[in-house]
Amino acid sequence: MFTLTDDACIIVKAIADRTDGGRESGGIRVYDGSDRGTDFALEPAGGPEEGDVVLEQSGAHIFLAPDVVDDLEDFVLEASVGPDGVVDFSFGTNGPQGMTGVRSTGGHAH
Repeated sequence: MFTLTDDACIIVKAIADRTDGGRESGGIRVYDGSDRGTDFALEPAGGPEEGDVVLEQSGAHIFLAPDVVDDLEDFVLEASVGPDGVVDFSFGTNGPQGMTGVRSTGGHAH
């Protein structure tokens, strides 16, 4: 099952606050990033698009486009804020060595 780290939950909720849906219904949408040369792409969203799978964890909402749901089934979303205030997201698997198998996201959310 796709999950978020604690840091990712906090960051996703902060980003959702800035969307039209607010924290109540906004979040991050994850979709195929192949047109950007990456595995996945992310963007703030006021709510899900038609067909999206909606996941909620600790009040954070993630909207998975139908074409990425199976690819992300066993992945964890990690997020961190750099010194310049830019949020970086990465996907990995959570094993005994911590986050491994990171796949590219191709972007940042401001």
